[in-house]
Amino acid sequence: MRISNIIIAFILLISSACVYGAQNAKITVDKEGSYYYWFTYSDINGKAVTTTPAPFSDKKTTVELPLVKDAVPKCKLFVLNETTGNEAVLDITPKAGAAVKFDLKASSFDRVRRVEVLVTSIADKAPVAACVVKLGAGKDQQVETLDPSALGVARFEDAHSGTVKVSVEYGEGKTSSQDVDIPLERDDRVPRIEVPVVGQVDTVNAPVSSAKTEEKAKEPVNSFINFPMAVVGMVLFGLILWGAVRMMSNRGAGFRQVMQKVGVDLPGEPEPVGLQAQTAQVAPVDPTVCAFCGGKKDAVTGTCACSLGGAAPSATPSAGSGPRLIATQGAYMGSIFQIDGTMVIGRDESNPIPLPLDTTVSRKHAAITNAGGTVTVADQGSSNGTFVNGVKITEQVLKPGDEVQIGSSRFRFEA
Repeated sequence: MRISNIIIAFILLISSACVYGAQNAKITVDKEGSYYYWFTYSDINGKAVTTTPAPFSDKKTTVELPLVKDAVPKCKLFVLNETTGNEAVLDITPKAGAAVKFDLKASSFDRVRRVEVLVTSIADKAPVAACVVKLGAGKDQQVETLDPSALGVARFEDAHSGTVKVSVEYGEGKTSSQDVDIPLERDDRVPRIEVPVVGQVDTVNAPVSSAKTEEKAKEPVNSFINFPMAVVGMVLFGLILWGAVRMMSNRGAGFRQVMQKVGVDLPGEPEPVGLQAQTAQVAPVDPTVCAFCGGKKDAVTGTCACSLGGAAPSATPSAGSGPRLIATQGAYMGSIFQIDGTMVIGRDESNPIPLPLDTTVSRKHAAITNAGGTVTVADQGSSNGTFVNGVKITEQVLKPGDEVQIGSSRFRFEA
């Protein structure tokens, strides 16, 4: 009887040791530091569960694995390097009787725990009020919907490092996409990427921090100290003003002139000035002479041989002058560009239609072609896209009155 009890106790001891071994795992890292680990898995009802992040600082640590029905489920392990903000994400598929070990190298920490994307209007740099932001592609794509309370900032977790795609959907069917770089080595633990969008879009103003306002309101006011300081300030101001009056009076200037120089207009008739006072004369402007090159303007067209920034505004053409773009907004507002054949529009000054003053325009932004009276505009792979009537296009035939947007510049097409 004693032998059987001993055998049963030994079996129970071995079983409990096996169970204990199956519930634990080891994590090793290259060097000591500030780390956190946690697991995500599904419970018996299929509900997603995330364990509380637990810290460790040594190169090795023993962790307790999650259990579902007394077995380790298929789960994910997250290990965060708190110093860098980078993390390692590992899929776990446990095998019965096999020891679970995680040997993490520096290259294992290839994700960024948190990433912020700030969406702004390219026109005034203000945060966009509402949009949908997508980070990444395929099964790894994350989507955030922004309302005005977000102040234009979309926040993502567990993002892949390197070059990723950011897409912004805003307005009425407008989309802006670009590739951004999320580096593992960076100054900020939480990197912020700014993505500007073009066109008409609602924006918000970031409010002043309420914490600073409350802190300032709670500051005690010591009237005993502030009153003498106010008196000293007024005395100093009076001495400075008196010195200025004396100095200007010695130079023949009256009190009214002194006060006008410091920005104070006094009521009543102005003081008579001495014979030494000189009346400012404005040089007359000759409308027939170019203000930029000094050359004579053409009597008919009103143009000269020079160009401002590579494209000076031309005279308004007559009704029969053919297809043209008239700038209605931006650095070239009022400029008129005739369309003859195929003409490239871009920031490069060698383009037939150069826009070097608009930094949001690509070097070779778009091409506009006049073929037998049919005018077509086509994007040339620009960074910020080409828009017709607020819609991003690849190629489109223009009709009179259409609005073409290239960077921050807008044009009205007329035929």
